[in-house]
Amino acid sequence: MLRWLARRLQRRRYLWIRARRVARRLPEIRAALRAAPPGFTLVVGDSHAEFLCAHPLGTRPVVNGGIGGIETGPCAARLPRLHPRHRAGAAVLVIGSNDLSVRARALSPEATARFEAAAAALIRWLRGHAERVIVLALPPMDPVPGQEREAAAVEDYSARLERLAAETGCTFADPFSDLRAGRGGLARPGALSDGVHLTDYGPAARRVAALLG
Repeated sequence: MLRWLARRLQRRRYLWIRARRVARRLPEIRAALRAAPPGFTLVVGDSHAEFLCAHPLGTRPVVNGGIGGIETGPCAARLPRLHPRHRAGAAVLVIGSNDLSVRARALSPEATARFEAAAAALIRWLRGHAERVIVLALPPMDPVPGQEREAAAVEDYSARLERLAAETGCTFADPFSDLRAGRGGLARPGALSDGVHLTDYGPAARRVAALLG
């Protein structure tokens, strides 16, 4: 009973922190998009997008459209509200890690259908606002007590993103391939700092920058 209550309180605190982060980041992203020149690079997604943007991503100005903690559905719902002033030269999408909750049954038909629909909506919006769209695979993960994420969904969701990218004329890439412990969605030892985030985003950012040119 005490463990259940602790997890419930932890979950409520996480949702509160996430809601505050979303409320803070949306005006920041909107302002950055208004100031961005034509041909800029837009990076959209969750905390992985935010951390990638801490490193150089090519020669164009970069707008960091990452929102830590956001799931694919809420991201797809909020993106159309941003109204960029100019068309981006390229857009990068890294999303899905926050959809992997065991509680949400990430590999159920209902969950995978929701993920695909939201990811497709995100890609369509990006296609309408950028010359090129690069869709990234989900990074690997480690099991972390209290987080209960479905590791097998990493590979499954990445495959769905790859198919959506191919169907819409986008580029699919896996800049995290060297961090994977084979198949199954898990990371090699030392690759992650907390079970979710990379210890060093520099190498992945350099691979993304090479794709952007």
